[in-house]
Amino acid sequence: MEKDVEEKLVRVSQSLIKMLELIFEGFRTLKDKSIREAEDVKEEVRRHNTELTHFLILKGSPHERGKEWAKPFLSMASHFDRMAYHMEGMIGRLKGMVQDHLLFSDRAIKEVNDVFQEAMDLLESLPDLILTQNKLLGQHIGEQVRSILKIANGYAEEHEERLIQGVCMPKSAPIYLGLLESLKAIIIHTLEVSGKIVSLTKT
Repeated sequence: MEKDVEEKLVRVSQSLIKMLELIFEGFRTLKDKSIREAEDVKEEVRRHNTELTHFLILKGSPHERGKEWAKPFLSMASHFDRMAYHMEGMIGRLKGMVQDHLLFSDRAIKEVNDVFQEAMDLLESLPDLILTQNKLLGQHIGEQVRSILKIANGYAEEHEERLIQGVCMPKSAPIYLGLLESLKAIIIHTLEVSGKIVSLTKT
């Protein structure tokens, strides 16, 4: 992978990591300040991803590398964009929690924290993968993704059971499930980017 492409991919992934970290902090503290900071980083993510997309379109022009060369990279930019979209949705849910004074049970907090941490770990591995294109790291990401998606799906099913039993508050349920769904989507898009990077590796 060419150095200028690597640098731009790393820049977008690092801004996404920063945004997810701030969202995680916002979830843990439920303070307006953390949530606002995450929202501010959203613009940085958009800017970096727009720059990446324009750069790839230009570099993939017939006079440069060509359309086929640009396709996998543009696919990565699209997955980055969708990660940002899901993160924006999470910010909206956190704002709802603060405005409506909604609280999760200790168990629900632990479950969302677990999935958040796994999503963070996966996302944080992307810059390394971009720079090293290490197939073993890509394989490890795939294994982690399968494991955490299974756990997250189990959490959602158990939550629905608790809801039926009257243990969980119906008002909090859509936010809890929405956060889990967004985190799962971020994890899946991380896997997609990882797969594209590995597929570009010659050895």
